[in-house]
This record gives sequence, C-alpha cells and structure tokens, in this order.
Amino acid sequence: MTLEEVRRNIDRVDGEIKRLFKERMELADNVARVKAETGDVIYKPDREEVIINTLTADVDDNIKREYTALIKRIMEVSRKYQYGRTLELRDCFPVQYEEHEPELKTPAMLDREVHLCDEDLRASVVVADTFEGVAELINNGSADCGMGVIEDIGYGVSDALHDILTGNGLYICRCKVINEDGHKKKLVTFSEHLAAEEEHNRIKIMFVCKNHSGSLGSVLSMIADYGVNLTEIHSVPYTNTDWNYRIYAELNANFRRKDIKALIFQLINETEEFKVLGSYCCNE
Repeated sequence: MTLEEVRRNIDRVDGEIKRLFKERMELADNVARVKAETGDVIYKPDREEVIINTLTADVDDNIKREYTALIKRIMEVSRKYQYGRTLELRDCFPVQYEEHEPELKTPAMLDREVHLCDEDLRASVVVADTFEGVAELINNGSADCGMGVIEDIGYGVSDALHDILTGNGLYICRCKVINEDGHKKKLVTFSEHLAAEEEHNRIKIMFVCKNHSGSLGSVLSMIADYGVNLTEIHSVPYTNTDWNYRIYAELNANFRRKDIKALIFQLINETEEFKVLGSYCCNE
C-alpha cells in the first residue's frame, strides 16, 4: 500500500470519526437536558473509570495508553459541552457578582508601597505593617479596600497578598501596571465586592487539583478548550493537606461571557477547591 493510499484510508476513517462524534454530542445534549431537569451532577469520575476499564479491556497493550487518552479526551469534551448547556437550560451559575465596581475611597496599604498609589489617594491611605493587617482594616471597616503589589513582573509574586485574597473573601477589582526601577509591577486594588464589568479582561482564580494522575493537565486542557490564555500561573504548597498545592492563575477573559461562565462552572465542579479572586482590567 502506497503512502497516498494510506492517507486516503485515514481520511475515510476521520470522516467516520466525525460522523460518530456528532452523534455522540447529540447524545451528550440529551444527557444535559435530563441532568438540568433532575439537578444531577455532570462529572462522575467513578462511572468514567468503569467505562474506561471496560472499553480498554480488549485493546492491545501497545496502543492501550493512546486509546485510554482518546476516551478520556472525548469524555472531557462531552462534559465541557454539558456544562454550557446546563447553564442555558437552568439558572444555576454559583458565583454571585455585581455588574459595576463599587466607589472606593479609603485604601489600606503596606507602608513601603504607599508611594505607588496615585497622589490624590495618599492622604486617605490607612497604613498596615502586613497584608494580614490590610485585610483586618478592611474587615473592621477602617478601610473600604486594599492596594498592593501582587506581582513584580520578572521577579515573582506576593504569596502573602494571594493568601489574604483566598482566606478573607476579598476580590481584585482593578490592576495598574507601574514601571519602577526599570521593571514592571502590578498594583491591584481589592475589596469585599466581586464586580465584573464589560470591559474587564482578566480573572484571577485559585484552585486545588484532585489528587490523581493527570489532574493538573486536565484543568489546563479544560482552560485551553475555551480558548483562554493564561497570563500568569504559579503554585503554593497547601498546608492543609499532604502533597498538594494551591494553583493561582490569571486568565485573559471576561467574567460575564457565557462561555467563561461555563468554564468557571466546570472548574468549580471538577477541582478539589476553587475560588474566584477577582475580575478586572489590565493592559500590560
């Protein structure tokens, strides 16, 4: 058989795969409709594992890993579709947000970072020694927001600031890139309000992967499937568990878009822990 003949056969098989895929997605739509009515969960890892074991039982060992990867990928794509359809069929998006940023007048900041904020704000800044102190000033009403450098681009991120966002119900609402001493810093404003405006182009999230092989790859693939670019990602050891990490990521996306809500909905349901840490505009 010549190479050209092999390619024609591959084209024929690809056509069959396409036909079967379209049929399978129609069935996935039926599943989404039923689950939207019953409130049943979309992701059932135990059932998927049984299906994978059954389908791969009679596959030759030399292609079993590849076939397993294919089946898993088909299941991931099917679930992606079902999450979007579920939000269309049932009003169940679990994250509450405001459509406009609140008016913020009294920021709390670290003393060493006050010089980075606009001059007209400096007189109203309440100073703290640590980011935990900044969070306390917001929580007790002494300040209505906080400001701080979350990333020194090319040098590193602030674990302390990420930590108080995660643990205190605080959300980034603004981001300003400042050039200081020849390198850029991201100065963010955060408050107790999660607001998502139409012009926002960034979402900050935190997630903890489920503890099994390929879980991080699955999450990153999930994000890529929605056409979303990651503008920053880093991990921090999660002290509440053994051998696990909190993953922080900044997505180049708008929170109010229908497909992005489906992505957030999927991440909430398919990670061990998930939080939205802000929606904002950032022009680097």
